[in-house]
This record gives sequence, structure tokens and C-alpha cells, in this order.
Amino acid sequence: MTERAARLIRFSYIAAPVLLVVYGSVRLLVEGAREPGAAWTTGHLAFLSGVLFFAVVCEGLRRTAAASGGPVRQRVARVGAVAGWVGAAAAAAQAVIDLYVGLRAADKPEMKELFARVQEVPGVMPAVYTVGPLFLYLGTIALLASIRGPGTVRSLLLFVVGTTAMAANLDLLPLGGLCYLLAFAPLRSRVPGPAVDSGAGRAARARLDHTR
Repeated sequence: MTERAARLIRFSYIAAPVLLVVYGSVRLLVEGAREPGAAWTTGHLAFLSGVLFFAVVCEGLRRTAAASGGPVRQRVARVGAVAGWVGAAAAAAQAVIDLYVGLRAADKPEMKELFARVQEVPGVMPAVYTVGPLFLYLGTIALLASIRGPGTVRSLLLFVVGTTAMAANLDLLPLGGLCYLLAFAPLRSRVPGPAVDSGAGRAARARLDHTR
């Protein structure tokens, strides 16, 4: 992995939860955030950006698990990463739909009508709203559980607490985002950098040393 990729992953560990806090705060505190207008668009742009950064977070956690764990943990991490990417894609699709409806509708009744039309399309509700996004959270839990080392249990528990809070009440999105921030921030130092060789690279170097 290049240093640029490592920096992006470390940045994502902060950006993803912070953008979730921004979205939740706009939704909770800004007047007009639940109807067409600037507040709706701003909040959902933050949500979309945060979801895209969460996809990067999944890759970072997968790489950390691969560097710190054995074959079983690595397999769990691969499955978790794929699940996380599927969930991130579903949540991103939801954000794009929400942005489109918010920009297209003139008022809240028209917004509800447009949402009803979209959600009547077969498969949209489970894929984009009710089931698909869950894979992001389940995948991230699997990824965190596959990482070995100090502080990983704490990170896993914080992520579960944040997810549970948001599932109980969407008004707790800022609290959930804060829990995610506390869960991910300590893992920034665990992101493998370019100095971490692949198995093939280490084997080749060992053979070279042996011939000297």
C-alpha cells in the first residue's frame, strides 16, 4: 500500500464519523432539515460523503486485520469488508435518492409523493432502505472483531454502542458518530504503511539474505 493510500485511510477514520455527526446535527438542530431546501441538501451531502469514507474505513480495517491476524481472522476480515462495501453502496444509493427527491420536490407533500414512487419500485425498499445498509454495520463489526491487539475490544464495543443508539432513535445520530470517532481514532496508528511488506516480498528478501 502506498503512503498516499495509508493517509487516505487514516483520514477516513476521522472523516467518516465526523460527517455522520454533521448529518445528525443538521437533521436534529437545523430548521427545515426534514423538508426540501438547503438544510436537507447539506445534511444529505454530509451523509453521502460519510458513507463513501466508511467504504475506505472498511478497506483500512481489512488491511489492519490482514497484518495482525492469522488465516481465520483474515478470512473473517475479507467477508466483513465485502459486506461493508455492499452496505456502503446501499447507503450511498439511499443518500443519492434522498438528494434527488429533495432537489426535485417543491415542498414536503411532494417530497413524500416522490419517495412513495421510488419506494414502490420492486426491490428498492429492502436493497436501499431496510436491509442493504445493515451490511455496512455488520461488516464493520466483523472487521473490528477480526483485528488483534490492544484497544480493539474497546473499539468494537464503542462501535456496537453507537450503532445500537442510532438504531434505537435517529435523533441519536450525533452520539453514534461520536462513538464511531472514539472507536476508529485509536486505530489510525495501526494502518499498515508502505514499509509493511507483502508475504511474497518478505519471502524474496529472505531468499536473498540466505544466498549472501
